[in-house]
Amino acid sequence: MKKIIFPTAFLALIANGISYAGLMEVVSNGNCSVSSVQITNITAIAPAGSNMVTKPIDATSCVGYITSPDNDWGNGPNPNIGALYDGLLNEQESKAKRGDSYFLPGDTFLTNPNDSMVDLNGNGDATDPGWIRLGGMEAGKAFEYNPVNGYDLEEVLDISFNLNGTWSLAVDPLAIEFATLALGRPSIFDHLVFVMKGPNTNSNGVNQWGEWVIHDFNFYDLIDDGLSISLGDTAYAFGGTWDASNIFDRHDMSHVSIWAHDPPTAASAVPEPSTLAIFAMGFIGLLLRKINKN
Repeated sequence: MKKIIFPTAFLALIANGISYAGLMEVVSNGNCSVSSVQITNITAIAPAGSNMVTKPIDATSCVGYITSPDNDWGNGPNPNIGALYDGLLNEQESKAKRGDSYFLPGDTFLTNPNDSMVDLNGNGDATDPGWIRLGGMEAGKAFEYNPVNGYDLEEVLDISFNLNGTWSLAVDPLAIEFATLALGRPSIFDHLVFVMKGPNTNSNGVNQWGEWVIHDFNFYDLIDDGLSISLGDTAYAFGGTWDASNIFDRHDMSHVSIWAHDPPTAASAVPEPSTLAIFAMGFIGLLLRKINKN
């Protein structure tokens, strides 16, 4: 069951018996397609293996096209550890210069029974959505990684997003080894999300191509459907496509953000074999590298 979260300002208004129409959930026109973003390749890096994907894997869900507001926000979460109200997917409120403000519920994609929120403050109440922004890029520019608590994700992640309709993601195998040997029980990244923005509203104010869309890969759902990835000391490279020819009514993309979800560490909640645990190992590798430097 989804756990509903509301922005702090909204809760305060409710407590005071005040109705506020200026803070609203994002509006989707329901026209997105899960097949617009796909995984086409999952390959072991160390030891080297062959592609385990026999047919393209569609995103498990999507939200879009979103037209109100006509642009995404919250792409600079800090410390970027999945805290409530820190970043778009963690329910941060849009800062509208005029008119209404919006939010995306932090549990929008947490729909599998194994999905869970995070208890970052350790008070026994898991209210943090747990979404980590890996990075993003503006069309025609280089991909830029987000730091996580000051640690550089580029040390362990290799991400590309190409305007010709392809994307890839790989993790340094050493990060997996360090995490497995030293920490043993990493948290597991169980979602991969793409937030893509189309062209801005045209000069006549017609909001035809200014929409944006979110595609989510819920790896719990994919495991339930038969996807099987061994963990151990194996690292993987992921590759896929996005429909550059049609996703924004055949108009160019403006920018993209890539996110992952970090649920709490709980052995009972981790399926074997699992997926995207390599992301978590990458983050733990960052911690170990910083410890070694100090």
